[in-house]
Amino acid sequence: MKIDHYQLENDKPMKGLRQEDLVNQDLITELRKEFSMTYDDFYMVLTDGDMRVKQTYEVPIAMKAVFDYIDTFSSRIREMEQQKRDGVECKKEDKPRSLENFLSRFRWRRRLFIISAPNDEDWAYQQQLYALNSQACNLGLRHIAILKLVGTDLADIGGVLELYPINGSATVDREGMSGALVKDMRNYFQVSPEYFSMLLVGKDGNVKSWYPSPMYSMAIIYDLVDSMQLRRQEMAIQQSLGMRCPEDEYGGYGYHQHGYQDGYHQGYGYHQHGYEHGYQDAYHQGYGS
Repeated sequence: MKIDHYQLENDKPMKGLRQEDLVNQDLITELRKEFSMTYDDFYMVLTDGDMRVKQTYEVPIAMKAVFDYIDTFSSRIREMEQQKRDGVECKKEDKPRSLENFLSRFRWRRRLFIISAPNDEDWAYQQQLYALNSQACNLGLRHIAILKLVGTDLADIGGVLELYPINGSATVDREGMSGALVKDMRNYFQVSPEYFSMLLVGKDGNVKSWYPSPMYSMAIIYDLVDSMQLRRQEMAIQQSLGMRCPEDEYGGYGYHQHGYQDGYHQGYGYHQHGYEHGYQDAYHQGYGS
């Protein structure tokens, strides 16, 4: 067991544990049992100062999201008020805001499917790109943008953002990403540049799932996205507008399983028009937030 303790300069030091406590297997077992933590997979628990569990996480999460949540605790609000009176604050970092600005483009607008690999010839990376072939419609209707991050050395690091139209058309817009932005992105989501990995980020900015190997069937990812509450609202609107993907695009998987009758491929111009004027109105009335 390892303990990292953070405190302000004027705080009283925390009482240290004996070295034998850090390797006490019975103590570690009891701690896991106390917080209902799994043994064979990643699991993280957030408690308040009274040690009561406030939130559990089964996948890694960006620390900013954790801090934002902690700042809503009543105990933390009292601390912040006192710290404000005492003039206590963190030193402002000189780090450029490019990453924050980049991610803010997608919050509550797009889900992110991030693919990272040491190079663009990586076998797992190539397998995943193959699985993404002909997926523009399915990705677009689910409001998923693809981020491809490759390279290990700063001179070789680069990335591409792929944006799919949310009306389900097969076109795609691509934007290049600087090496510095890719490095910041990996650091933010705690992604190693040395290994292939993927993660799905929701519209709320939180990581929904991690994938250490290629997903040969995108249906698994689509099932996860389609189970999200916000996505169900989107699907209801799209269904009312008759929007769906061609049945042959994903081997029978897609919107038709939810009862969509008329494919946009049978009357694309009408559905595109209906989407732009009908769906966006409904979206701005609350479904998109």
